[in-house]
Amino acid sequence: MEINWKETDKVAVAVSGGVDSMVLLDQVRRSGHYKTLSILHVHHGLRAESDAEATLIADYCRQHALPFHMTRVPADHFNADRSIQNEARDIRYRFFDEMMAGQGYDCLLTAHHRDDQVETILFRLLTGRYHLQPLGIGRVDRGYPVYRPILSDTKASLYRYAALHHVPFMEDASNEKTDYTRNAIRHQLIPVINQIEGLSAEHLNDFAAWQREVLEMVTEQAHQVLTVMNEQQRYSRPLFNTLNPVVKRQVLLSLITDHAASHTPVSRHYLDEIIRVIKTEKAQVSYPLTNRLRLEVAYDQLYLIDSEEKLNEMMITQPGEFEFNGFMIQLTAPITDIIRVRVFEPGDFIVINQQHQKLSRIFINEKIPRFLRERLPVITVNEDVIAVGNLKKNHHPFNQYLQITFKGAE
Repeated sequence: MEINWKETDKVAVAVSGGVDSMVLLDQVRRSGHYKTLSILHVHHGLRAESDAEATLIADYCRQHALPFHMTRVPADHFNADRSIQNEARDIRYRFFDEMMAGQGYDCLLTAHHRDDQVETILFRLLTGRYHLQPLGIGRVDRGYPVYRPILSDTKASLYRYAALHHVPFMEDASNEKTDYTRNAIRHQLIPVINQIEGLSAEHLNDFAAWQREVLEMVTEQAHQVLTVMNEQQRYSRPLFNTLNPVVKRQVLLSLITDHAASHTPVSRHYLDEIIRVIKTEKAQVSYPLTNRLRLEVAYDQLYLIDSEEKLNEMMITQPGEFEFNGFMIQLTAPITDIIRVRVFEPGDFIVINQQHQKLSRIFINEKIPRFLRERLPVITVNEDVIAVGNLKKNHHPFNQYLQITFKGAE
């Protein structure tokens, strides 16, 4: 067991009742390397053994005077349209999140082991999910540390430990069913690999470690590129097109994950299609990235736009910062009139140096993409246009207190 936490930590262990988590719990308890030790269990109600598992864990905790926290999830709570395994995982981590915050625990321990790691690597390799994420079991980012102390231990070694130290556990009968892809890999594929002379599924761990290092290097390059490309949430299209295809995918993935409201699964095919759209010779192209995030390709620039963030009008009566369709409007001093901010209307013009300039002509001259013309803040006082986004201002006295910048999607 690898101890990553401090002796002064309040430790929580996720326990299912299987040999993996019960051995982990027993090892942590015997180590005494903690300030407090608590057990978290989710009763999914999906199997006949669920009640017996909960009782087994509760009895162990009572025997060793350990706090035991359990939540029950009715079987009919699960969405038939989703993978039960994925939904069960989401439910578990929501419970863990609540307990970690509510009880003030410092870290969470989970019982993933080396066999799990090998299965995960093969699953991702053989299902094509290896381009954009680590092959092995990835790090979990929940706002608190999640450690896997027995990730280097084999399943066989856990059984030996349980027998030697009389650790109670229950076998999950569903783990033996091969209609689940991961179970088929575990029971049918890995044994065949290990029976062939010169082959060992264990070597996959070394490959996964190498792949993680390469992925981290590419991710770092992508972030460096984004720093160079980014100018007020606009990105250089020519620079993007010069990048290595692997870096291109990682740049797009970073943009999507940084701006999406929630985790959005992204495939290599999907990213390659976006790359093709950006590379096209069309001057202006629109492409949806998520339910609400949209990529706008316009001339030599790439823009990220929040599709749901669209205002037609707002009033400004006092100093402050105001958001309008991806633009930030700053008013730094009190004013005597009401400033009206609206979108472009046909026939709009602005007077600069006693010359009438049509906004439609300004948009053409400045090569303003179509999508921005519909979102650009037009600033008016007493119905007279005094500023057009961050493009034009006239000599109206209010303009000395007015600043407008494009910030794009957050």
